[in-house]
Amino acid sequence: MHSQRKNQGGARAKPARRWKSYLPVYLGLLPFFGLLIVFVVVPMVYGIAMSFTDWSISSRGRIRFVGLENYAYILSGEGRTSTRFLKSLVNLAIYVPITVVVGLAISLALALILNNLPARLYRVLRAGYFVPTVMPLFLAVGVWLWLMNPDTGLVAAFLAKFGIGTGINWVYTAGYAIAMVVIIDIWHSVGFNFIIFSTGMQDISQDLYDAADIDGANVFQKMTRITIPMIEPIIFFVITYSFISALQVYDIPQILTSGSQPNEVGGPDQVMLFPVMEMVRNVKTGSEAGLARAAAEGTILMVIIMTVTFVLFRLRRKRV
Repeated sequence: MHSQRKNQGGARAKPARRWKSYLPVYLGLLPFFGLLIVFVVVPMVYGIAMSFTDWSISSRGRIRFVGLENYAYILSGEGRTSTRFLKSLVNLAIYVPITVVVGLAISLALALILNNLPARLYRVLRAGYFVPTVMPLFLAVGVWLWLMNPDTGLVAAFLAKFGIGTGINWVYTAGYAIAMVVIIDIWHSVGFNFIIFSTGMQDISQDLYDAADIDGANVFQKMTRITIPMIEPIIFFVITYSFISALQVYDIPQILTSGSQPNEVGGPDQVMLFPVMEMVRNVKTGSEAGLARAAAEGTILMVIIMTVTFVLFRLRRKRV
């Protein structure tokens, strides 16, 4: 009995010693979690709480709880703000799948092709493809505005030969406006995704490819049976990151329509309007519970992002 009690006491002491050994790690993480709480958790909770009030710049401290009134108005389709936000969701639903799928396909194809090239040529092309990523975004947008100019743009002239966008303004024309944002976004981000894919492929053991050569596997079989399965976690990361980034699109369409007044952001008929842009517009105008409605729009967008992320993780878990 005495020995059993001694063993039980030792078993209870081990977790305590283990906790003490992890204490320096927890203390090292404390600043990160402190900043996370201050700059992420607190603003998020504050914004959600604000969405249930009638807060605006003109409130002057007189704020009252209105429940789901802001959400009902935003999703009702009645009124200018509601119509604009619903239009931004439609634009987002078109933009996100296209930019994620096309961007992923191009960056993965580049990585698969360039990794089979000689090392020196690979390094040169890798640096070249990464240049657009490090280019300031306003400069990238300026370059594409020049290229897509209906009168003098090189790309616009080339596409016009195939009957695409002949003589139209890509920035303010429905359909073409979203295509313009997709083109700029993919051109600017494909180098980043390419580097991630390429780095993952570099870590695959050459022995796997040598064994496949002995078995007589061709290039396509090695790509589908070795390369892609081995970098599956990286592909999942890029897909998730791309979805989250695309759902928060703001800077490119905002720069393209930056000359507009606050109530005209997104161009004529809101052909280039997205949710974050509409949230910023509500904050700037500040009237009619603008801050509260912007908070409600942000909460709706947050729910959409969390839902998409949850679905992606669930699909991957089922597949794995």
